[in-house]
Parts: sequence; C-alpha cells; structure tokens
Amino acid sequence: MPVSNQITLSQYITTRWKQLGVKHVFGVPGDFNLEFLDYIENDPDLNWVGDANELGAAYAVDGYARVKHGLGVLVTTFGVGELSALNGVAGSMAERLPILHLVGLPSTKLQSSHALLHHTLGNGSFDTFSAMNSHLVATVGVLKQGSRWTEEVDRVLGVALTECKPVYLGLPTDLFHVKVSSDGLKTPLPYPHSAPPLPASKSSPVERENNLETNPILSRVINDITERFKRAKKPIAIIDICADRFGCGPGLRELVEKSGIRFFETPMGKSVLDEQHPQFGGVYIGRNSLPAIRKEVESADWVLMCGKLESDFNDIRSVVPLLTKALEAAVKDMGGPKSEHANGQKVIKEGEKQREDAKAVPDTGKEIIHKWLWPRFGKFFMPHDLIVVETGTSSFGIVNVPIPTTASCIVQTLWGSIGWATGAVLGVGLAASERKNPGRTILITGEGSLQMSIQEVGTLVKMGLKPYLFVINNDGWVPLFHPGYVYEIERQIHGVKAKYNDIQMVDHQLLLPFFVGRKSNLPHASYEVHTPQELDALLKDPEFNKPDRIRLIEVFMPRGDAPESLLTQAKLTAMANAQV
Repeated sequence: MPVSNQITLSQYITTRWKQLGVKHVFGVPGDFNLEFLDYIENDPDLNWVGDANELGAAYAVDGYARVKHGLGVLVTTFGVGELSALNGVAGSMAERLPILHLVGLPSTKLQSSHALLHHTLGNGSFDTFSAMNSHLVATVGVLKQGSRWTEEVDRVLGVALTECKPVYLGLPTDLFHVKVSSDGLKTPLPYPHSAPPLPASKSSPVERENNLETNPILSRVINDITERFKRAKKPIAIIDICADRFGCGPGLRELVEKSGIRFFETPMGKSVLDEQHPQFGGVYIGRNSLPAIRKEVESADWVLMCGKLESDFNDIRSVVPLLTKALEAAVKDMGGPKSEHANGQKVIKEGEKQREDAKAVPDTGKEIIHKWLWPRFGKFFMPHDLIVVETGTSSFGIVNVPIPTTASCIVQTLWGSIGWATGAVLGVGLAASERKNPGRTILITGEGSLQMSIQEVGTLVKMGLKPYLFVINNDGWVPLFHPGYVYEIERQIHGVKAKYNDIQMVDHQLLLPFFVGRKSNLPHASYEVHTPQELDALLKDPEFNKPDRIRLIEVFMPRGDAPESLLTQAKLTAMANAQV
C-alpha cells in the first residue's frame, strides 16, 4: 500500500464527519480521549465546543442535529463520561436523531489483560458500559486490534444516517494513531436523511425499488391509498416528527398542495410544515386539542399519517413523491379538490376564532398570565427564528401558537427530560451560526428546568452565542409562606403544596454577570418584567429585537397559573397514574 494513501484512523474518522457537514463537536475531555481531541483541535474545519458536563453535551448535540438535519457528534471518555451522557443519548434515541457517540476507551492491551483501572467497576470488565449503551442506541461498534477499522466506522455512521438514531463507537487509545487506507473515503456514505435519494440509473436497485412497475408492493400501497382518497369526503393529513427527521417536509408540502387536503401537526411535528400556510388546520393532541381542531380531525374519513413515530417509515422517502403524483392525478380526474378547505378556500372558523380570541386577551392586568403570554410571544417571533421550548409549561403553552414561515419550534416532546432545553439551545445556536441566515435563537424555560443544566449558560458565553433566554419565574409572591421556586408541571400533576416540588431560589439577575465574568467583553443584558405592560414594551423595543448580545429575561408569573392544555394534560396524567 503506497505511503501517500495512508492516514491515521483518527483522521479517517474526522474526515468522515466533515464529509457529512459536521462543523461543531460536543463533549468533555477525559484521559481516554485526550489524544483524539488533538485531531479536532488541529483541524481548521472542526470546532471543539467543550461542554460543562457530559449530560449538557448530549443535550447540545441533540439540538445541533435537529437544526442541521444531519449528523451530530458527541465525544466522551470511558465509563464516567459516557454514563453521564446516557440520559441525553436516550432522548435522541426516543426522538430519532442521528448522533455519533464516540467514546475513548483504554488501550486494547489493557482491556485484554483485564487490568484494574480507574473509571471501571474494579472487576476487570471493559464491556459493561458498551453493553449498557446497546439498549439506548441503534448499534454499537467497539474497535479492536486486527479488526477492519474503517469498515466498522463506516458501518456505524451508516446506521445513524439511515435510521436517524444515535450510535456508539468505542475507540481505544492505542488505535488513535494507527495507519489506515484513505480509499474508503472515496465511497460516499448513505445520504443524510435530509437529502434526496442519490441519482440512479435505470438498472440500479434504487430506481427499481422506486418504480411502480417493478415493485408490486409499493404499487399496491400507492394504489390503495389513492383509491381510498377518491372515495373520501373529508380527507386530511397529520404530520408527525419523522417526516422532518427523514427530510420529507418539502415533499409533503407539495403533496398537500397538489392534493388540496387540509393538514394538521402533532406536538412533535410542530412547524415541520409552514404554520402560516392556508391549508394548516392546527395541532392535534387528541383529547387535549382545541375543540374545533379535535372535531375536524376525528370526523375525517381519510387520514394520511406522515412520519408517525411508532410506524414503519423505511419507505417514506419513496412513497411521498409517488403518492404526490398519484393524488394529483386523482384530483384532476375528479375535476378539482373535493375538500372544502383546499388552498385556503375555507378555513376552520371555530379554531381560527379561538386563536384570535387568545390574541385579544387584554394586557391591562397587573400580572402576566399564560393565557396572555403565549399569544404575545407569537407576535414576538420572526421568520428564521429558532425557538427552543422546555418540557413543561413552555411546551404546552406554545402548542397553539402559530410559528412564522421559515421559523422552527424545537421541543423534546416524547422523552421530556427537564433541563434539556438549556443544553439544546447551545447546539441550536451553533448550528444556526453555520447558516447563511442564522436568525435569532430563543429559549423559553422555567426557573426549575434552568437549574437542571444551568452550567451550559457558561458554555453559551464561552462560544460567544447571543440567544434570548426567557426564564418563567412562577414563585408567586409568597416567599414567607412557601419559599423556593417550583416545578410547576409536577405540581399540576400531583403535590400542589408539597415541598418536594420546591427548589432553591437563585437571583437570575446575577446569572449572566456570573458566567460572563469580569474579563469577557461579551455584550450581555438582564431584565425582569412583572406586568404585561412591561413585557409588551420590552418585546416591542427595536433595540431589544436585535440579537447583538446574550439576554436573560426573567418573566414573573403567579403561582398555580398554567396553560390550559397543561392543566388538561395534568389531569389526564394524574388519572393514568392513579389507575391500578
């Protein structure tokens, strides 16, 4: 093998990352990954983020992958590091995000001799932690002496990209610098889930699979859906999150427009399609939906579920363009769309009225309440904004707020790990910085959630990011009787006055000065607002709307106040928990 064809295994791995569009790498240094980190630090095209802890890093890479619509990379050390990241990795698994978790391992020699090492359980076992990870990722690859290293690297990355799930790659210290052939880099990996299928010749397997004449199963699926559509009187589509994960958003927009059907979203699928589109009907959450939305969805006689999480969506990228053509032809044969909602000809009057009524809530009160807050946030949002909302009051409050065209609502609905959003906003902001039009990065979280991952505010400062950090403080003005901040979502489910739902009070106005420190020149500003008038004036301020500094806005609200959808869900959850 010619010497010029040789590179180190670490260079092979980092080159693959760059081929896949990775520019920021998240993680925490540890003694079993330090020499590998040299390859990142010395690469002009890669940026090492360096998080406060591994959990925050896992949250951040989750946010990064969501905005990039592609691979995110997390690097930790063996044992203590990888286990600290597991909760975040599990969230990415639950919500289908392509994350590579690279773990620096002790050398193959130390492993084979069952050496007694730190970061182990002291039992000579070195596969315990990779086995634990195997339950939370799509595949595990542990490189060993004599293995086909580059093929294994490519296999693991390929699984992440095609299945949109986290994967685990264990890299021992004595393999960081081994020489491998660079030839494998000439073969593209499976296309990222956001990209269209690669061009194929007529004789290729890809085209044969997508050809209705040569694929009878696909042909039967398309024909069956189309025939049911022709017989339907009230057809609708429901867009779920995996439509976004597998890059089908643009294709589904074309499908609903050419078929003329009304579309709805699930909470996880929020903002996958344009919520300002005339055919958008709202967010459907079963019994917790706005009444008019629930009525229309549940009275439909033809429902196209697009990217539903628990469904088999291996063929979604093949089905969507073919189904679009079939439904477009069916509409022409029928003389035009039969749906009364096609192309915005008739909107859902009751649902639109409910949203307009919410916007009209007066701001003359003395306290900021959720019924007023979320419609007001809706007016603050702009195109290209990246809006990260925390599990709890924020995720419920934003459900019925229409998101501007080209803006995105980013929320961890299924896994629901409190504290995720503060870590995720770091990855979201860095992914945004790689865009031509980064827009504004906005975090909306609660004071309890913030304390879960507050260290990553320091990483935001270190990376020079300038997001808006809205912190909802529902202390409730009664510190003498019931001191401490609270987990409002938990109180609504159970334990309204229980002390276990309280947390220690902190002074949020000192947060940015604390993390920015005396030696940093990063512009920053902190605000506290107590009335609707104060918040309204702040959100209208032209200078405030310029994302030229990191801002923390503490929004004071009364205890016990919560979005109506959270109150309903809390009752449903409490009932479910009480069942024997």
